[in-house]
Amino acid sequence: MAVWLDIIASFIFGGLLALNVMRMNADMTARSYRSTLTYIAQSSAVTIAQILEEDFRRMGFGVAGTAITLADSSQIRFLADLGADGSVDTLNYAISDTTEASATPNPDDRVLYRALNGGTPQGMRLGETGFRLSYFKANGDSLAMPVAAPDSIRRIRVDLTVESKVAYDATYARAFMQLRLQPRNLGP
Repeated sequence: MAVWLDIIASFIFGGLLALNVMRMNADMTARSYRSTLTYIAQSSAVTIAQILEEDFRRMGFGVAGTAITLADSSQIRFLADLGADGSVDTLNYAISDTTEASATPNPDDRVLYRALNGGTPQGMRLGETGFRLSYFKANGDSLAMPVAAPDSIRRIRVDLTVESKVAYDATYARAFMQLRLQPRNLGP
């Protein structure tokens, strides 16, 4: 009888051990998947930030007069000699609504468009869910939207939110970046 109890106890113990191993494996898989989605969102945010910083750094370069021609919370248009070739280019950034990215499972993602010289806008499509611009004077005072006097802009803040295009357990991985830019060619 004692042998049977030992056998039954060992089956129960072995079953519990197997269940714990499977649960741990499932937890590790979930953490790995979430980490991968978070990494992709963060990498996408960094990529967008690098493009924005490069373009905004050149804002006003080679331009006589006002460099920013349109300044709103979701769109900016400015002039710059991007190629350093003596010809002034027009660069426009704008965020779409959610219908432009309806092909992805994320219902909140949008497309950040970059249009050079009035050409066909090129969409980044990296999971952008938020792109908000704020503008400031030289003394740090914020400017009301839309900015009526773009020549008074000296600093720009970009709030950028990127989410994964797919969810895990109905949750999208999210990365937020806030860029504070002070283009040299806009003045002191």
